[in-house]
Amino acid sequence: MLESLGHIADRMRTPPSIPAEVEKIREHINENKNIAMELEKLQPSFEALKRRGGELISRSSGAEEDPAAKSIQDKLDEMTFYWDDIKARGEERDNKLLDVLDLAEKFWYDMAALLTTIKDTQEIVRDLESPGIDPSIIKQQQEAAETIKEETDGLHEELEFVRILGADLIFACGEFEKPEVKKSIDELNNTWDNLNKTWKERMDKLEDAMQAAVQYQDALQAMFDWLDNTVIKLGEMSPVGTDINTVKQQINEMKEFKMEVYQQQIEMEKLNHQGELLLKKASDETDRDIIQQPLKELQHLWENLGEKIINRQHRVEGALLALGQFQHALAELVAWLNHTEELLEGQKPITGDPKAIEIELAKHHVLKNDVLAHKSTFDTVNKAGNELLESSAGEDASNLKHRLDTLNKNWQSLLRKTEGREQQLGAALQQAEGFHAEIEDFLQWLSRIENQLAISKSTGGLPETAREQLNTHLDLYREFCANEETYKNVHDKGRLLQSSRDDAAGSNVEQCVTLLEQRWQSMSTKMEERKTKLEEALTLATEFQNSLQDFINWLTQAEQGLNIAAPPSLILDTVLFQIDEHKIFANEVNSHRDPIIDLDKTGNQLKFLSQKQDVVLIKNLLFSVQSRWEKVVQRSVERGRALDEARKRAKQFYEAWKKLIDWLEEAENNLDTDIEISNDPDKIKLQLTKHKDFQRTLGGKQPVYDTTVRMGRSMKDKASHADDHPKLDNLLGEVRDKWDTVCGKSVERQHKLEEALLFSGQFTDALQALVDWLYKVEPQLAEDQPVHGDLDLVMNLLDAHKVFQKELGKRTGSVQVLKRSARELIENSHDDTTWVKAQLQELSIRWDIVCKLSVSKQTRLEQALKQAEEFHNAVHGLLEWLSEAEQSLRFRGVLPDDVEALQSLIDLHKEFMKKVEEKRVDVNNAAGMGEAILAVCHPDCVTTVKHWITIIRARFEEVLTWAKQHQQRLATALSELVTNAELLEELLTWLQWAETTLIQRDQESMPKDIEQVKTSITEHQSFMEEMTRKQPDVDKVTKTYKRKAAEPSHVRGRKNLNQMTHPPAPTTMPAQTEAKNPQINLLSGRWQQVWLLALERQRKLHDCLDRLEELKEFANFDFDVWRKKYMRWMNHKKSRVMDFFRRIDKDQDGKITRQEFIDGILSSKFPTSKLEMTAVADIFDGDGDGYIDYYEFVAALHPNKDAYRPVTDADKIEDEVTRQVAQCKCAKRFQVEQIGENKYRFGDSQQLRLVRILRSTVMVRVGGGWMALDEFLVKNDPCRARGRTNLELREKFILPEGASSGMAPFRLRGRKSKPSSRAASPTRSSSSASHSNHSCTSMPSSPATPASGNKVTPVQGSKLRRPSYHSSKVSLTGDNGNSPAASKSGKTDTKRTTSRPTSRAGSRAGSRANSRRGSDASDFDVLETQSMCSDISESSTGGSQASSRRSSSKPSKIPTPAKKTTTPKNTNTRR
Repeated sequence: MLESLGHIADRMRTPPSIPAEVEKIREHINENKNIAMELEKLQPSFEALKRRGGELISRSSGAEEDPAAKSIQDKLDEMTFYWDDIKARGEERDNKLLDVLDLAEKFWYDMAALLTTIKDTQEIVRDLESPGIDPSIIKQQQEAAETIKEETDGLHEELEFVRILGADLIFACGEFEKPEVKKSIDELNNTWDNLNKTWKERMDKLEDAMQAAVQYQDALQAMFDWLDNTVIKLGEMSPVGTDINTVKQQINEMKEFKMEVYQQQIEMEKLNHQGELLLKKASDETDRDIIQQPLKELQHLWENLGEKIINRQHRVEGALLALGQFQHALAELVAWLNHTEELLEGQKPITGDPKAIEIELAKHHVLKNDVLAHKSTFDTVNKAGNELLESSAGEDASNLKHRLDTLNKNWQSLLRKTEGREQQLGAALQQAEGFHAEIEDFLQWLSRIENQLAISKSTGGLPETAREQLNTHLDLYREFCANEETYKNVHDKGRLLQSSRDDAAGSNVEQCVTLLEQRWQSMSTKMEERKTKLEEALTLATEFQNSLQDFINWLTQAEQGLNIAAPPSLILDTVLFQIDEHKIFANEVNSHRDPIIDLDKTGNQLKFLSQKQDVVLIKNLLFSVQSRWEKVVQRSVERGRALDEARKRAKQFYEAWKKLIDWLEEAENNLDTDIEISNDPDKIKLQLTKHKDFQRTLGGKQPVYDTTVRMGRSMKDKASHADDHPKLDNLLGEVRDKWDTVCGKSVERQHKLEEALLFSGQFTDALQALVDWLYKVEPQLAEDQPVHGDLDLVMNLLDAHKVFQKELGKRTGSVQVLKRSARELIENSHDDTTWVKAQLQELSIRWDIVCKLSVSKQTRLEQALKQAEEFHNAVHGLLEWLSEAEQSLRFRGVLPDDVEALQSLIDLHKEFMKKVEEKRVDVNNAAGMGEAILAVCHPDCVTTVKHWITIIRARFEEVLTWAKQHQQRLATALSELVTNAELLEELLTWLQWAETTLIQRDQESMPKDIEQVKTSITEHQSFMEEMTRKQPDVDKVTKTYKRKAAEPSHVRGRKNLNQMTHPPAPTTMPAQTEAKNPQINLLSGRWQQVWLLALERQRKLHDCLDRLEELKEFANFDFDVWRKKYMRWMNHKKSRVMDFFRRIDKDQDGKITRQEFIDGILSSKFPTSKLEMTAVADIFDGDGDGYIDYYEFVAALHPNKDAYRPVTDADKIEDEVTRQVAQCKCAKRFQVEQIGENKYRFGDSQQLRLVRILRSTVMVRVGGGWMALDEFLVKNDPCRARGRTNLELREKFILPEGASSGMAPFRLRGRKSKPSSRAASPTRSSSSASHSNHSCTSMPSSPATPASGNKVTPVQGSKLRRPSYHSSKVSLTGDNGNSPAASKSGKTDTKRTTSRPTSRAGSRAGSRANSRRGSDASDFDVLETQSMCSDISESSTGGSQASSRRSSSKPSKIPTPAKKTTTPKNTNTRR
């Protein structure tokens, strides 16, 4: 017991380090539980030993006085200390492991979920559509990215929590596991940083795209405005004059006008260039149409303007010629030719920068167009000059001829120079584009190389992986070096271009070349660093592998050496030699402690830097080596301890043996030297006295001899070394021979002394000495002297008796001599010999008694030996069987689930119990033999025999207890299986009945009477209660299988955002767990099926009851009562009818469908039913067209109110203008005056402007485009524009709630809009494209709502959803991608058509409608303005809700998508 507890205590005192992985922690917990179970099974033996030890101590004289009792008490104290220490350490380690397990489960699960979420979010950001080309689309993309960022920032708290968990786990786990946790945290941090970097790159791209798009839109709008103004200015020029001064003035005016047009034409070419760049970024045809159509229309306007300018110029020049001013016209043409030629000659050659060349090429195209435009002027002047030549003569004709020739020559030269300049610029552009393409290709190649370097950050931890990585990198490195020549060529070409161009143009090339140099140098550095790093990693991995292999080889040799090492010898010389050998081995083991530490450090370093698959291998290798090393160290320590113990025992025996042998040799020498016997009786008596003293000393050595022999026999029995048995036999034989020799010589000398004393005439003394010896040995041979005991004691007693018999045999001669001397003395003596006869008779009697007692003792010893052998065999046979029984009971496996298998186990255990009962007889017999021996036992052996009796009884009772416990466990399991099987059959029968009943009831028609329905509900409720009562039975049947199923991993509460709430479902087995019993699966499936059928039946009954109650209430439906109740509810809610209607009217066209009306009322929480709302909708829809407009809505709620409804477009315009102007509460109201139909004057300038209806929106003609009336007033009415600055208008977009398209309006300075003002705002302006295109769709509540066009399944466990910003490919309308207004397809109005049924079309249309007005007009939030004006009357909304067909006025110059296709809306689509 002490040895077992000692081993367990050693294991508990030096436990292995706590791992960080969940599975390994569970393995350690199971190992700890196994130790606890092992301790629990030792509990009976422990208690029995404590009880028996206490009994033995109580029977003794006390631990302080009795050494044996003190020894027992010390061992009991040591055993109790071990026991308590093991229990305390086991509980402490178990608690610590459970805490670390909980921590590890939280960390690894949360880290994996968070890592997946972050990676998925990064993929979402990477997969987002490329930046759009329309500002509204880009703004929506920015908002989508911002939404992702907000949700991502929400993960930062979880990231910090995981970091804290990781730090706690690092602190709790062992040194061997810490690098892995650190690496996981570093991986999580790197992923988080990559996500932030990806998001920042996305936002930078969107910002650049937004800036480019806004600049392009502003430039486009400015160009349209300038063209409109220029056309007006050209049209307002005075007619061609009839006098020379007027014509000359008009010619100068045309020159100035053309110079202005020339500068704008350069801007036009730049705009075309920007458009081409945007076209390259366009992803679909719609985006291309958005860019191309305005440019085509702009080009068309330019062509018209050019034709008008040329026409005007020809008419002016024709007038000049008609007035006879040929010379002036010729001079003008020559001056123009000279000026143009100077311009061509003054232009410098440009190379290198494609943008600069394209600008120069654009300028040259303008110049070329001007030259071609003067072709007609040149022909006219030539024609006029030729006519003058025909009518002139002389010197005037020759001068004119010369001037005309010069003119023609200059014209041809100008044409050649123009063409040459164009070819030169074209060649330069081709060269520059080629150079930049080479640089771009090379930079892309460098980016690809850089990406390849960035992908492989971790190095290989094993030589094979590291070598493979190095070879891969060397291939990449060789590819990099192979492209060095290309780099030099491109670099030299760039330097050459840079040296051949001016400073302004050279800056771009210099930037490209500098960037190329920086990227090349950076990449070269990275390649070298990566190469060096991989080489170092390969070296480190190779050194680690070699060191590890060397250490493994040494471990193998050490293990083999320990395996083949001879067991500790019990011979002193041999064990000392073994100790010396082991000291050398121990020193070798200690010398390998530093290498294992270095290996551990190197392995941790490699694990921290290596790939994951290598980390696992390195970790397993290190763990294996560490485990083997610890085992070698432990075995070395154990062998050293065993050798030391063997040395102590061998030394103790050897010292005792040596001391005894030395004394025996000395005694033998003394006996040999004292051979001479004196003839003097006195001296003989003296010698006899000395010899008696020696015999007493020899007798005193008898216990020492017995102890030494017993010790030698014990060592011989326990000796495991092959050479120990013969050596110990020799030692024991030697000491036995010496002892026998000394005893024999002692007896022989005494015999000689007695004979000498007898021969010297000292008959009386010799006779008295012999009688004294007989009296001395007689008590030792008495019948009452106990000779029984264990085998060792009886054999020792037998050996001692054999020695006595030898001595008795040797004294036989002395007795015979004495008897003969006595007879001679009696015969020859003349004195009284009576005393001699009496002494002789006494001697004969004593001698016969001693001989008989010696024979009797021999017989008793033989009987005791036989009894001891039987007891010894019985005890050890029982102990062997008990050990086998304990092993078989200790390692019982998990009980089977099958009744037959369990019954077979029970039968086997019954057979085992029969054997146990049979062995009880053997135990009783052995204990009886022990008790019989105890009754006549030698005092020295009482404790030993009692110990054996206690051992066999305690061990048997322990085995019997375990067997009964296992029998009880088997019986309980069998009864549970039988009970569960019966319950399972009962449940399946009931479920079959319940399923059939529910199906039959579902097939029956629902009753029409409310009372019958309530009765059915009551009956079904009873059924549900019965099912609930059976729920514990189902749990009882299935819990065993659930407990045996695979335990799910620890899941911390990360809830799904879209999780729905359901009624509590029955507790059944998990879907992924399949029980071995198919009936359990059948029960689980049927239980779920019946539960679902019951819930469905319950729902149908309640729906039927609700429907019948609604019908009962609807039978007395009165619309007037409903209307009054609704109006009271509206007043109680402090709501207005107008606001409610506009909230339902998502597209703000003044009409809603019946379904929109019903859903809007029901969603407003007004207490009504769908049945009532169907009747109410019929009343509201008076004309039966399927739509309810605002006037029908108001007329139904206010039947006595005569709603004014404008009929014509002019009436609608007048109504809307009046409503808008009435919002101004200034003392001096903004002036608006109607001049005629669709013609108004606005403001102080009283400028006449056209007004029309476009898609239910009143539009004002501004420049070359149209602007919504409310935005026009916001821009021009001072009181509405108060607090607004142009700087604020360009800061950022704010898309209001409910809007999804167009350039979003901006906030005012000094105040923030409230959500309520947005939610209840009146008609939206066209700044959000609510009127400029079709009806506006509302913005989804979150960009995380997936759209139909690009549906994405969210990742489980992730808090993010893939954002769906608005593009031509992704719909904003929810499930089906159609706008809410799509349900109004019943109307054939042209305003019901749109290019695509998505909100992006609206947003594009809005942005295009706004782009014509300039950014400052489109950047103001009308909602803010309306929230500022508090006195908006309900009656003023009529005009804004009116709808009309497109007017016949000039269309917008930036076309809307409605111009391209007409797709009718689908009436079945709803948000």
